[in-house]
Amino acid sequence: MAIFSLTNIAASLVSLYVIRRIYWEATTGARRRAFAKQHGCLPPRQRLNRIFPDFIPHFGLDFTLSNLGALKAHVVLEQQSDDLKDAGTHTIDNQEIGRNFFLTDDPENVKSMLATNFDTWSLGQERIDYLSSFLGHGIFTNEGKAWKHSREMLRPCFERSAVADVSIFAKHTERLIALLPTDGSDVDLQPLFHELTLDVATEFLFGRSTDSLDRENDRKEVQEFIEALEYCGDPLSSDNVQKYGYLGLFLRDRKRNRSIRLIQDFTDKVIDEELRLKEETKDSQDNRYIFLDEIVTATQDRTVIRSELLNILLAGRDTTASLLSNVLWELPRHPSILARLRAEITTTIIGETENGNEDHPPSYQQLKEMKYLRAIINESQRLYPIVPANSRQALHDTVIPNGGGGRAGSPILVPKGSYVVYHTYSMHRRPSIFGPDAHEFNPDRWLDPGFRPGWAYIPFSGGPRVCIGQNFALTEAMFVIVRLVQKFEFERKDFEEWREKLTVTCTGLGGCKVGLGKRERGRRM
Repeated sequence: MAIFSLTNIAASLVSLYVIRRIYWEATTGARRRAFAKQHGCLPPRQRLNRIFPDFIPHFGLDFTLSNLGALKAHVVLEQQSDDLKDAGTHTIDNQEIGRNFFLTDDPENVKSMLATNFDTWSLGQERIDYLSSFLGHGIFTNEGKAWKHSREMLRPCFERSAVADVSIFAKHTERLIALLPTDGSDVDLQPLFHELTLDVATEFLFGRSTDSLDRENDRKEVQEFIEALEYCGDPLSSDNVQKYGYLGLFLRDRKRNRSIRLIQDFTDKVIDEELRLKEETKDSQDNRYIFLDEIVTATQDRTVIRSELLNILLAGRDTTASLLSNVLWELPRHPSILARLRAEITTTIIGETENGNEDHPPSYQQLKEMKYLRAIINESQRLYPIVPANSRQALHDTVIPNGGGGRAGSPILVPKGSYVVYHTYSMHRRPSIFGPDAHEFNPDRWLDPGFRPGWAYIPFSGGPRVCIGQNFALTEAMFVIVRLVQKFEFERKDFEEWREKLTVTCTGLGGCKVGLGKRERGRRM
């Protein structure tokens, strides 16, 4: 009797599936086929199977296993670039367990998603859920009216008049310089850059710095906050993953929950202390725009205030620190580039300071005049984009303009709810756009007047959601690089190849290990 019942249940389930499939084909399927025909869509090429023979159905297990191996070896970006190359096209269909998604490094597809058809796309619920779990809902996790409101509150922070005051950069950069050894011993600049950018961002946005570089202060709370932020931003570093492998991603992570509470408590404490100081000094004449002040004026909801601050803090800290790490990792490897940069700094600084003082901190205007420095930064962002891949989710059935049938000019149907991953890392390294030396560090390409990569180069994204703080980030990075080059000789200490460390952003796995020697005062650079 039991066997008969189970057989009936199984037969009913199969029948229900067949009926639903027929209904789907007659409605949604027919509508999508008509939509695809109307727009001239062709199917994209499939990702090449690397593990299973073609005649064995693998339902995306091939991609999953390959990706897990690449994650462990820290070569995900290279493998995904190879997927595009092996398919012989710039857009492919990836089958993953449970779903399909598209991978592209085609600039026209990127432009369509980020700009021309902006309203057709969402950040994607998966990304929103992941980031908001520890950052809350703010400028990087909000959409629609909430996102526009966040952006408008933040905009005055990054007006030229605010960014042009380099005194905040100078204060914290000098504190960094004082910590650096000058005997040529190994030093990893990467964690120090993360402390520096945290201190700068908190003072700029909150009105009060965390002062994590001040070794005379009790740094325990700040260090715990930094570690908690990094733990939440890197799911592969979780205790569960270390203990159970990738199955740990699906298990409850108690440490992550504790880290989220620590992040929230620390931020709330900073907010409380800053508000108390503001009340005590409310008659002072400091007219500088402080983001925290503006949020408090707009709302008294502590969760909203904290979320907005954490959203922008993460971007202000991680992105600039990663950029600085990558630039200072490359400079000792290219003595001629470093020498040329020194010459530009000397010419610019000495030409506009009394007594030809080459050690004088640069002004905002002087930084803008350093074209070669900007070319170096552009090249670093090209080779090592801080956000090497991103995605959008289709809000309804739509198309991307290139890649159908494996060729440009033929659209691809993207069904509602599907994801398109745009691979910035691969796009930034396309020889057809950046030349045969696309995999080499060559700042000179940016000094060619005819060089215009357009949407093939998006270090700060593009369209309506283009990074609102890019001028601030670039000014901070340029200021720090100039001061370090003014102060130190550089010796290469790391002879490994660059490998990725993927978290919310991307930086070098090996850090930024260099040897530093003190430059003689008054020496021509």
